[in-house]
Amino acid sequence: MSRTDIGNIDDLATLSNLDEAILLEELKCRYNQDKIYTYVGDILVAVNPFRDIGIYGKEVSEKYKSQKRTANPPHIFGVSDAAYQAMVTGSSIGGKRNQCIVIR
Repeated sequence: MSRTDIGNIDDLATLSNLDEAILLEELKCRYNQDKIYTYVGDILVAVNPFRDIGIYGKEVSEKYKSQKRTANPPHIFGVSDAAYQAMVTGSSIGGKRNQCIVIR
């Protein structure tokens, strides 16, 4: 592979060529950098680090609140905030009122 940015692509769907070998190479390189989350389009791929890498604290969570997906590195907090925002605004169901109760 002639790319020099291996392991630094947050969304693999943006690559011009993506096959199994490239996917595995990217995930391995990101894993070795403690980047356990990677997007492939709307899909969040997670690789278990089998140890605590300190990415689940309150300060990390706050970085993802009400942010665009591209504003921060891939993380489950980004996916959960996007789902929450879609739920409370109704944007995922054509602007209709949501039929849920949000407990804070």
